[in-house]
Amino acid sequence: MSASTSGGGGLSPQAAAALQEGIGLVFARWTALQMAVENEWGGRDSRAKADRLAADVLSFFTTSKGPYYFDDLEEMMFDNISEFFNADFEDGSVGEVAEQVLIMHEECLQNNYSSIEKLRNTRAQANAVSQSRMVPICMPILL
Repeated sequence: MSASTSGGGGLSPQAAAALQEGIGLVFARWTALQMAVENEWGGRDSRAKADRLAADVLSFFTTSKGPYYFDDLEEMMFDNISEFFNADFEDGSVGEVAEQVLIMHEECLQNNYSSIEKLRNTRAQANAVSQSRMVPICMPILL
């Protein structure tokens, strides 16, 4: 995937805000990252470290003019995960997340927020599903 790039040019303030939201939504669904936070692999401030990772990913796009290479983003994310959580996510998820963020960035450059909107909508559905799982499926039979 080293050839994957996201074009140069700056994000408008609206696009940068949308990308920030999209990164947050993707990170909230990232199982390996959420496990690292919940199990405090980075210590008591694991949530803050996950937030910093998200801020660093956003900064990757907002502090330089690009081009933005998949390999550079993925490497930065691996390095931060290693530093923040003393962990290596070897499940392929770092690459998947990096690719998804690059796609969102490219869409935001074109004022296209459809993938972020889709994440917003699936978030609402996921919350409904997780809440429904709290209801017991089998009830004991009382005689």
